[in-house]
Amino acid sequence: MKTGIKMALAAALTALAVISNATAETAWPTKTLRIIIPWPPAGAADIAVRHLQQPLSEAIGQPVVIENKPGAGGIVGTEAIARSVADGSTIGMVISSHASNPALYPTMPYDAEKDLKPITILVRGTNVVSVYPGSPYKTLADIITAAKAAPGKLLYATSGNGTAQHLGFEQLKISTGTDIVHVPYKGAGPAFNDMISGQVMIGVLNIAGTLPHVQSGRLRAIAVTGPKRSPMAPDVPSVAETVPGFDFTEWFSLVAPSGVPDDVIEKIYAAVAKTARTPGYMSKVAEIGMELDLNTPAEFRALIKAEIKKFADLVEKAKIKLE
Repeated sequence: MKTGIKMALAAALTALAVISNATAETAWPTKTLRIIIPWPPAGAADIAVRHLQQPLSEAIGQPVVIENKPGAGGIVGTEAIARSVADGSTIGMVISSHASNPALYPTMPYDAEKDLKPITILVRGTNVVSVYPGSPYKTLADIITAAKAAPGKLLYATSGNGTAQHLGFEQLKISTGTDIVHVPYKGAGPAFNDMISGQVMIGVLNIAGTLPHVQSGRLRAIAVTGPKRSPMAPDVPSVAETVPGFDFTEWFSLVAPSGVPDDVIEKIYAAVAKTARTPGYMSKVAEIGMELDLNTPAEFRALIKAEIKKFADLVEKAKIKLE
């Protein structure tokens, strides 16, 4: 009998040990945190992370290094994030194009949902519909009226095919039943040059790059693409004031390889959210026209699923192809 009791007790202790090990939290951080950015230095995504680098390092007690891996519209760097060791030592940034790329590229080296685990949308940025000041357009309603009167005659500039600016304006065209021809440029600089010279009357480009031209009188701001007015340009109406319900902000988010344990994801999220809410970081990103989001990992997971479907529908309706 005593032998049986001992065996039963040993079995019970073994079971408890297994349960304890299964539910034990994973230690994090234990080494340098690497953040991969799939774009070159000095862009909006890079700047948003650079301002987080030092305060995040101080918060977690480990070095934080940033590695830029540009190429193929963010796909090269995003694949590097997905293929990294899933121990929480490597995370990365993806933007709105992460949700639109599956609809724009026939083949992808990773699954946008399955191969990456959402952490949070760090910040959101709005774009601005602006016009050459010599144009007759004073409001978004003016552009819509002119486009309906002359379908296919008006042109609009963006920084490239498949960008959030391009997709956002295509959504606006669908919402308003207008036909305005897209003129994609290789970056915002060339697009601004042609708008300022009056070669293209309408453009949709990022707010940080647009406002200096507006303030100098070289461009006229018509509307911001977010659901409400931007603190950077409170006198500029939102598109939603003319087209109710319209919202096309660009999000800049952090993700991890899919195998990173959920408890580590929560720890990373907590550290990032605490750091990003400091006045120093908020003021820095505000300078480039961005606002904090910091949705939870669960909220971000649901949003990515919805965004992938939204962009797939938009690409199909607008017949968007990358050439």
